[in-house]
Amino acid sequence: MAGQTEKSRSLILLLAPPVAALLMWLAWSTDFATELENITIDWRFKARADNDPKHSPKIALVGIGENSLKELGRWEEWKRDIHGRFLQTLAYRPPKVIAFDFFFIEPSEDPEVDFFFADQLALHPGAITGMFVDTSNEAKELAQRKPFPDISLYATKPFPNVTGDVDKLLSGPTALTPLMAFAQSSWTGSVNSPPSEVDGMRRKIPLITEVQGKIYPSFVLQILMQIEDVSVEEVTIEIGNIITIPKQDGDEWKIPIDDSGFLYLNYRDTNRFQVSEYEAVYKLIESAEKGDIDWPSELPPFTDQVVIIGQSATGLSDFGPTPYRGQEALIKVQATALDSILRNDFIRQIPKGQVLLIWLAIAWLTLLLLRQARITLAILIPSVIILSVIFLAFFLFDQYSFLIPLVLPVVGFALIHTTVIADRLAAEFREKRAITGMFQSYVAPALVKQMVKSREMPELGGEEKNITILFSDIQGFSAFSEELTPVELVDLMVEYLSEMTDIVTNSGGTLDKYIGDAIDAMFGAPLPLENHTYIGVMTSIQMQRMQEELCKRWVKQQRSKRIQEMRTRIGLNVGPAVVGNIGSQHRFNYTTMGDSVNLGARMESGAKTYGVCTMITGDTYEAARATKDDITYRHLDRIVVKGRTIPVQVYEVIEQNDLVSSDTSRCLELYENALEKYFAQEWDSAREVFQKAAESEPFQPGRDHAIVTNPSRMMAARCEIMKENPPGDDWDGAYEMTTK
Repeated sequence: MAGQTEKSRSLILLLAPPVAALLMWLAWSTDFATELENITIDWRFKARADNDPKHSPKIALVGIGENSLKELGRWEEWKRDIHGRFLQTLAYRPPKVIAFDFFFIEPSEDPEVDFFFADQLALHPGAITGMFVDTSNEAKELAQRKPFPDISLYATKPFPNVTGDVDKLLSGPTALTPLMAFAQSSWTGSVNSPPSEVDGMRRKIPLITEVQGKIYPSFVLQILMQIEDVSVEEVTIEIGNIITIPKQDGDEWKIPIDDSGFLYLNYRDTNRFQVSEYEAVYKLIESAEKGDIDWPSELPPFTDQVVIIGQSATGLSDFGPTPYRGQEALIKVQATALDSILRNDFIRQIPKGQVLLIWLAIAWLTLLLLRQARITLAILIPSVIILSVIFLAFFLFDQYSFLIPLVLPVVGFALIHTTVIADRLAAEFREKRAITGMFQSYVAPALVKQMVKSREMPELGGEEKNITILFSDIQGFSAFSEELTPVELVDLMVEYLSEMTDIVTNSGGTLDKYIGDAIDAMFGAPLPLENHTYIGVMTSIQMQRMQEELCKRWVKQQRSKRIQEMRTRIGLNVGPAVVGNIGSQHRFNYTTMGDSVNLGARMESGAKTYGVCTMITGDTYEAARATKDDITYRHLDRIVVKGRTIPVQVYEVIEQNDLVSSDTSRCLELYENALEKYFAQEWDSAREVFQKAAESEPFQPGRDHAIVTNPSRMMAARCEIMKENPPGDDWDGAYEMTTK
């Protein structure tokens, strides 16, 4: 009995950490846990404040404070000739960039005042005015009834080089934009800095915003672009990863952003920023211009600096909390973001999954080492570890801006070390775990009959086979998750996956697994399948046809517009792969793995880049055509996918030959001609033919739902990039992909 109890306790020691880790995972994104964690982050900001470095000398802040309001009148009564005269006198000490952290959307009673201000803006090449993206529910409801007129920023253009999912970007159907004269005379950046819904503090700031389907720079990003004198075409944006901006010295700015396009604010003590009084600066510059005074040393030089102008008087609207003070001028939030970028001083975070893995290792180790220790040691050692983790978190944040989560790991660690489990509960828990363990190993349905017949338990291991791998995914699936209730989403997926899986299995394929809305399948295993590549390609065509049938069905059912226009992306590859029971000793699955499998997955994700429904490798194309040449393909490109070094030809699967329209055939002819010119590095000619082919592409952005590009448009844009950065005479035609 004692031995049985000891085994039960050992089992609990092994299981308690993963159970606690699961609870931590579920609680991580709750408002309560986030608010508690934010409190510890603010403590860390304050703890290092005395050691914070000086801000970048390129930044100078000018605030409209109490003295300015006293001398120049109430803010609501200010005329724009005040700003015009300020710019006029500032020409004596010309800044590199002068940025107004507010927006000028209404015309003045006297048009001459606006013309004067616009003329002065034009005399400063780096002048910036703000816009505000309207993200309100009211604006979105109005846009559904009647679309807003297209905004025009004149000098400021949207970014063309954006990759990744744009659905989570800060967006709105319209924006408060500067008057035409100001938008023509200056650059524009969005000044949105939404507070956290949890505690009302600005913890992140958007560096890009989306308005009417176009992506524009934020106020801070526009400042950086003007510092380096770069256009939107020179900026590369990878949503969820990084923004890259070339420097004048040949280097690059690399700014980390999350999947919403936000930069996590690495606050340094905001008192580092000296905010000069607007009215006082104006008078000093005017006096210095006349030669009446020497320039005061306590004021910034302004010459070649970034001068940011905003509100700093208590009682004005542009205020909010920071980690240091309950109310602070938000001009300092914009300055904080810019300062972090200029000093390459970013918050660094460990991914949640890695935190939990490290936590699990420490929890298991301490539980096993202390399971027979005296109670005093069982209390003392975990306490020391907790204090050490807290000290380490503060130290790493102070020295390296390295952010380690504290609340949940510390609470979870304390919980598992202070929980006492009675022998009675231990026995009950052991029984439940034994029952649960009976259902932890699942195998592919195709192997069930074989296992029953052989009366043998499945064993780990695999063998190499030449197979065709198929990956499919629903385009923009996250939007469906937001639109539908969980029950509705499950019902939709059951209907969709049932139809698609039937096509795979009826064609002789084997379902590997589902990953959310994605289907992984293989042809040629576990049982041999003759001509499996051609069958796999035909299966992809049938799946796309079924997608169209489902959409027609959903139209009749009057489902939502998004559901009616669902699209599926598919990728295929053929090659050697290891196929078999792969996993751990206690849990495994009949699946496949290998380089050819990874390449097949890249085809599915790459289809989004090119704007096609089905993309395959050159090997797949050759193998399928060797069986039967009754399918129309398009040679898309020659690429090096992320994570590989060997170039691969990629093709689009169109349809069976007798179902291809004449317009599509014409488009494919033009595309093939353009691709020849592209590989010959005839960039202008290739771009011209690609643009002509784009007119007859089957899918058109703006016309067809969820279509943001097509191969011809994408390659035409590529030609512009290649023309500016020629690959050289030894180029083999391969384009290196930067995303998966």
